[in-house]
Parts: sequence; structure tokens; C-alpha cells
Amino acid sequence: MIQAVAVPLPFPKPARFRPAGVVQWAAYSPIPPPFIHERPRRKGNRGLGQKYEDQAQTFFSEEFGSFYIPSPWFRFRASGSEKTRWCQPDGLIFQPVHLTITIVEIKLRHTADAWWQTQRLYLPVISNLFPPSLWAYNICEVVKWYDPAVAFPERHRLAASPLVLNPNEFGVHIYKP
Repeated sequence: MIQAVAVPLPFPKPARFRPAGVVQWAAYSPIPPPFIHERPRRKGNRGLGQKYEDQAQTFFSEEFGSFYIPSPWFRFRASGSEKTRWCQPDGLIFQPVHLTITIVEIKLRHTADAWWQTQRLYLPVISNLFPPSLWAYNICEVVKWYDPAVAFPERHRLAASPLVLNPNEFGVHIYKP
């Protein structure tokens, strides 16, 4: 089990973000949580982001076939909590030959929020389901616009594909539909 380590960071976590903490158990859910309703049509930047994510999801589904799982839902419970929580990464790419899972987070613009979501929420949940003794994990932020001046919590590299990352590496892939 990957343990969350308290490391002081030079920037705060996003508002309203709640990390997973130490995950006691996690489970894949083939159906969305009961509180999810039809996705509303968004306007402005959110609408652009939603449209970009839809295009990227279609591309990755066609590119990686059954090795790509778009928007899976997971239930989990953290240590010290009585409530079951839910999370939904934008996608997972399984590479069974390399025993690697790539967590995909799709954003219109490169942002540190992607690091918080993937490292502090999705990775602890996924590593509970797919143990680190059997799997390696990569994280790939997929963006339309990349700005290297954006403050980011760790070293990352631009990747020509989400599949070309080294184990336990954070990569940024620029996808322009």
C-alpha cells in the first residue's frame, strides 16, 4: 500500500479538494454513484473543457482500444472515516505486458490541480485495487495548452504518448484534436 507522506509544498491545495488519505478499501463500480445526474451542458471555459475532454476520450478509446478505460468510477473508504467516498479519474490505460497502469487526467490547460487529483486522490485508490507489488503506475496529464511557467509540485516531462513514460513518472502529453 502506498502511504501518503506529509511533505510541505510551496503552494496550497485547490479549494474544496479533499485528498483520499490512507485508503482502507476500494472497489470499482460499474454504475455511477446515486448522486450523479445527467451531465449539464456547460458554457464558456467549462464548456470548452468539456468539449476537449470528450474529444480526447474518443481519441484514446480508439487509439488504445480495450486497454483504455474512460472515466471509471471507484468507491473507497479512508482510514478514520465512516463514509464511503467516490472518485472518477478521466481514464486508465493498462499495459499488461509492462504491468503498468497510467492514470490519465485531461485538462484544457496545464495546471497543478491535475497533480493534486492524481497524486493525492486517484493514485491511493488505484494502488489499493492494483497493488504496487504487482503494478507500476504512471500519471499523464493530457492538455491542449501547455505553459512551462506554471508552478508544478514535481518534475515532469513532456511525453509524445502516455505510453512512453517510465514507471512512477509524471508526464504531460499535448493532444490537439
